[in-house]
Amino acid sequence: MKKLSKLSIFDECMNPELSENEMRETVGGNGGDYSQNWCFFNCMAYLHKEYRGYNIDASSIATDYFQGTANTNDDWNGTGDIKDYAYGPMAYTDKERTTPNQELFDYMSTYFETDTGSWEQNKVSSLFNKNGSTASGEYVVGIFGSSSGKYHAVIFESYSDGKYKYYDPSYKTESTVDEKYVQFAGKVTGYKDF
Repeated sequence: MKKLSKLSIFDECMNPELSENEMRETVGGNGGDYSQNWCFFNCMAYLHKEYRGYNIDASSIATDYFQGTANTNDDWNGTGDIKDYAYGPMAYTDKERTTPNQELFDYMSTYFETDTGSWEQNKVSSLFNKNGSTASGEYVVGIFGSSSGKYHAVIFESYSDGKYKYYDPSYKTESTVDEKYVQFAGKVTGYKDF
């Protein structure tokens, strides 16, 4: 029987369609446990719970994002890209990482009322009230990352002195992140009734 080294196991498990950099550029994607790749979908599930009071599994949201079949009353047709389901959606649509993935915002807008028509990239702090918080029933969904290109979606709760406090539905934890790592965000103001 052949013994596999850690490196050969890693090589066997890697998706040949995605480079390591492409995997890191997905929102939460790392090529491992799906539930951790789905940080954006976990944020969507969290918002469904907050607004509607019931749990929706992130896998259902990931399937809808990919296939567009969950709600027949919306105009979301799905991305049709299985990598969005398997690795999480891409945070940016260009290699320079200057253009946030508008499909994420558009998908979020099919279920939730939003404050703007696209992601806020340069002044995320402007999504909060003057006191640095959100109004009751409002949520700021955003992406933060590092220079290595790994991104993570969370619910930003407040802003103060160059730091964002956030809730992470994927890990069910609260923490803070320096504003220099925040990539973009959007404000959700309510749930759309169908």
